[in-house]
Amino acid sequence: MTPRQTSPTGLLILLCIVVNVASVSVVMLGPLLVALAQAFQTSVAMVGQLGGATAITWGLTAPLAGPVADAYGQRPLLLIGLLLAVGLLGATLAWNYQALFALRLLTGVGAALIPPNSLAIVAEVFPPTARGKAIGWLLSAAGLSAVAGAPLVVALLAVGGWHLPFTVLGLASLGVGGLCWVWLPQRPRSSGHALAFVAHYREVGTQGMFWWVLVANALEQMTFFGLLSYLAAHLMQSYQMPAGATALPLALVGGGVVVAGVLGGWVADHRCRLAWCALACVGSGLPAAVVFTAGVSPWAIVALACGAATLARLSSAVVATVLLEYAGGSRTTATGLFALSNQLGVFGGASLGGLMLALGGFPLVGLFCLVVAVLAAVVIRLTVRDSAAFLTQLALREGKTAPE
Repeated sequence: MTPRQTSPTGLLILLCIVVNVASVSVVMLGPLLVALAQAFQTSVAMVGQLGGATAITWGLTAPLAGPVADAYGQRPLLLIGLLLAVGLLGATLAWNYQALFALRLLTGVGAALIPPNSLAIVAEVFPPTARGKAIGWLLSAAGLSAVAGAPLVVALLAVGGWHLPFTVLGLASLGVGGLCWVWLPQRPRSSGHALAFVAHYREVGTQGMFWWVLVANALEQMTFFGLLSYLAAHLMQSYQMPAGATALPLALVGGGVVVAGVLGGWVADHRCRLAWCALACVGSGLPAAVVFTAGVSPWAIVALACGAATLARLSSAVVATVLLEYAGGSRTTATGLFALSNQLGVFGGASLGGLMLALGGFPLVGLFCLVVAVLAAVVIRLTVRDSAAFLTQLALREGKTAPE
């Protein structure tokens, strides 16, 4: 079937749905930990490793698949990514923990193909001066999984046990896969070389600034995931908040992530975007440090955490937009490496934050968040410059002569 022509706005809405389904399929495990531990007669800690399985295959798949998508088009790879439905539906038939672990590995492979290819499609459809807002909406769709995904999984768990969330999300993946088959644009295959992994990596990798942008992104993601990983534990241990009562604070922080996507999209199209991005990095580190050190009320802590999360994630839209501008014809390679830097941020925030907690308690976690946030801001201000394509489009938009 030949894909139908659709408007950029319609395509963006479809991609937001796809990204949201993929994100929920990854974050769904939290509410299911106890039920899965009972079903497979193991510990909650062991079931928690299922999340690590997904992250491992995600981090390995995204950068390797980028050159394939750049050679053959994003549409085939994105459609293959929606085969995460196999991992989700297969999980309902898992006969032991090892089978479920293998299916979560498969889910990570599928989910890893969706955000990078979605970002690359947006970059091809939207012009440079409107691209940031579109990317911001995609990131908001991913953030929405933290706000609405967990409550949805809890509701499905209450109705039909642990099988039902996997079934519903698997069927949702198949449904959006059908929509993508019909509506996603199809790009003619590049002639000449076949996969050309080296060529695509060389196109992005020979630019030193490209790597500095990835470094800044990884550092800022460490701030975010250092905060997110230990916020609930801080509320429970320092404020004696019951575990169930932390659901609302975490949902509020997730709401900040959704807002950050929209604001970040606006900033990414602004002429002073790099200055604002660096300022947001510092602005995320300061309240994150206060969260873990100040003896204020728990809801004041939640408000500070929400502000810190919003500012920390605001930079993601700017970083993704800049990377795509420098990527040339290797956009999916660039977004795959962007996904890898995000996973490094997840690992660094959780692991190094845990080390700080062991060494000096929660105040040291706050100091860690502040230090990496400031380092991200320094990297952005000292090493990153706007691309010529963005400056030219900005000049045309403002009715000025394009820079030489």
